[in-house]
Amino acid sequence: MRISTLAFAAILLIASCNEKKSESTIPKAISDLAGENLKGDVTQVESDTYLVDSTGKVGPLDEKSIEKFDSSGYSISYVNMNGKDSIKAKSKFEHNANGFMTSMETLGNNGEKKSAMTIDYDSSGKYDLAKSFDSTGKMDVYYSNITANKWGQVIGAKGYHPDSTLKMSFTNDFDSVYYVGGDSKDSVGKTTYSSKIKLNDKRDIVKLDETTVTVDPKTKKDSTKNAVTTFTYETWDPHGNWIQQTSINEKGKPTKIVKRVVTYKQ
Repeated sequence: MRISTLAFAAILLIASCNEKKSESTIPKAISDLAGENLKGDVTQVESDTYLVDSTGKVGPLDEKSIEKFDSSGYSISYVNMNGKDSIKAKSKFEHNANGFMTSMETLGNNGEKKSAMTIDYDSSGKYDLAKSFDSTGKMDVYYSNITANKWGQVIGAKGYHPDSTLKMSFTNDFDSVYYVGGDSKDSVGKTTYSSKIKLNDKRDIVKLDETTVTVDPKTKKDSTKNAVTTFTYETWDPHGNWIQQTSINEKGKPTKIVKRVVTYKQ
């Protein structure tokens, strides 16, 4: 799944066309394969994550994810599992004829509904409103003031409670079509999370710099945490997609290894 620091940015991808507007005047959405820097006719990516302890020993499988793509390169489902292949969450994405996302739904291990989102557009085909729903189907947040770059990727929005009071806002930064960080602010405009991503010449992430601000519920004082993670790549497949990635912390110690199996259209 694409690297995104904000849940909304991970699912509110790119603008949709409106039926009142001629489809010929609306460009195709940038594919998820392009945004995720995947080359070739990829149909599925399975990622297996292994944690590395302080001694450098690699542990058993900790987490697994499977993302599937349609024939146009748009993500249609994302399944997250624990190390025992038990499903933690399964998300389904729907797109219109031009590839623009119109809705998503996330289910739990037993098929129970966890959350959902719908995305509406104005008469010109631009973002109008996105609504997030909880497990009971009740709207918990709606997003407006949604802006996008020339590729249709969301670069900012504001989130509101159902009573229309501001909950948060966020911005996303892109280098061409590649996500390179962003920030999230609370209702009073204080930054609660920010990230900066550095890419290599292959457009794969090599450094992630994160800052998280939390509030102590008792003292009401802010606590700021900075984390810098670097990434190395050990192997690539014939299409140029990486097969093994290692995460390294500020002390130069490996903390996680991700192994991927990339499946292509036959």
